[in-house]
Amino acid sequence: PPPSPSDLVKAYSLNHAESGLGSDYHKRRNVIRVRVDGEQFLLQAADVASVVDWIEGFQAAANISLDLDERPMPKGPMFPR
Repeated sequence: PPPSPSDLVKAYSLNHAESGLGSDYHKRRNVIRVRVDGEQFLLQAADVASVVDWIEGFQAAANISLDLDERPMPKGPMFPR
């Protein structure tokens, strides 16, 4: 059964959250590491494409979670001209 709102234990803010590949975790494949509010979570995705999608989603959400005055300038890919 899907979880109900009464099942919620704690909510986390994505302010200053970090996410990336859990490359040093070898027990499972396709692991994503998320650090938020001083805690760390390891999440397993179904495949590599899902890992990329989840990390991009976490990073996009973290980028827009801060107030406009606190947001750093985006660092996109740099291409030579």
